Amino acid sequence: MLKFLHTADWHLGIKYKKLGDKAPKAREIRLKTVEKLLEKSKEYNVDFILIAGDLFDSNQVNRSLVTAVSTMISKVAPTPVYILPGNHDPLGKNSLFNDQVWSSLDNLTIFHEEKPLDLDDVTIYPCPVGQKKSKDDPTRWIDANDNNHISIGLAHGNLQASFIEDANFPIDPLRTEKAGLDYLALGEWHSLFEQKDSNGIIRTVYPGTPETTKFGENNSGKAVIVEIDQPKSTPQITPIDVGTLSWQEHFKEINSLSDAHILESELESIQKPENSVISLEVKGVTDQETINFLSQLDNSFGDHFMFFQLFMDELYLKPNLLELKALLPEGAVVNQTFEALMALMKTQPEIQAYSDISPERSREIFSQLQERDILEGLSPEVLNRAFLLMYQMIKEVS
Repeated sequence: MLKFLHTADWHLGIKYKKLGDKAPKAREIRLKTVEKLLEKSKEYNVDFILIAGDLFDSNQVNRSLVTAVSTMISKVAPTPVYILPGNHDPLGKNSLFNDQVWSSLDNLTIFHEEKPLDLDDVTIYPCPVGQKKSKDDPTRWIDANDNNHISIGLAHGNLQASFIEDANFPIDPLRTEKAGLDYLALGEWHSLFEQKDSNGIIRTVYPGTPETTKFGENNSGKAVIVEIDQPKSTPQITPIDVGTLSWQEHFKEINSLSDAHILESELESIQKPENSVISLEVKGVTDQETINFLSQLDNSFGDHFMFFQLFMDELYLKPNLLELKALLPEGAVVNQTFEALMALMKTQPEIQAYSDISPERSREIFSQLQERDILEGLSPEVLNRAFLLMYQMIKEVS
């Protein structure tokens, strides 16, 4: 039984520009995560480790990372580690994989060419990347149909799926069947993805990045353990969770102070806040007291979470009717709409006192309305919402 660890897209040295002054801490966490991942290889007693590209975020990262990674790899010896250069850290004159420190590691192989590597009962077909972009399929050369070993492809690129347009390093989704591969270990996509062949067997896998890099990578923070009994048998794939940071986007509509207090309680209930990267976007129309309360959340949660960012661009101040009237731009349509809403207020006993339009003008407006069923379903809440929407549109235009 062959057992190996498949990982990819470490992106060590990533800048994390959106995290501001928290970026160095995030990079440190990322390095510790991959160190923990390598240690897990001993726990699972794997035969070897495959790293399917983009170990580094670029070839311009600090060289101290090369030393740090080489030290981590040396600690898992004698377990073999196989590294494939990806499009972020491609082979070339300035490649980090040209550093002499790698040559001191007896358990490391860095693939520099498209050439099968025969082990005891396994053959690895590596597809190293030598440039950042290409429209060629890096796996096109692989042919394992006459190989009696367990055959594993190792590549970095994009499966030509329906949701990928103009793919960089496009990979044929039928590559395992066409090339006779038992497993195709891929890198590039940051969320775990498993592709079934025409027989319904999963042989093509993206393990995802071991540490989430941005919002939207909803199935990341993972690697996979792969077990293959013999050539042509079904691979057993076990995802393992290794990520530390949790990236969460929250979208909330706030229209009252009570809504804001509920939001605050929800933020306080988030587990492991020290490992949480939070983006909070609030929208709605509310009063100044609520806006003031929400504005303080940055101070309250800035150090509570690993990172916290609040967006209030779509939160508008709710005016009284006199304020709204003062904001009205010149123009017959807008003013007529406002007057019509004021006239409709006269039909609602609960709020008719707030309308400053005369009864005579109200009757005149109603005489102009052709749709007589306009009053059906009308309520103070509906009118209030209409005024708020009108205010929001006027604010956006102004």
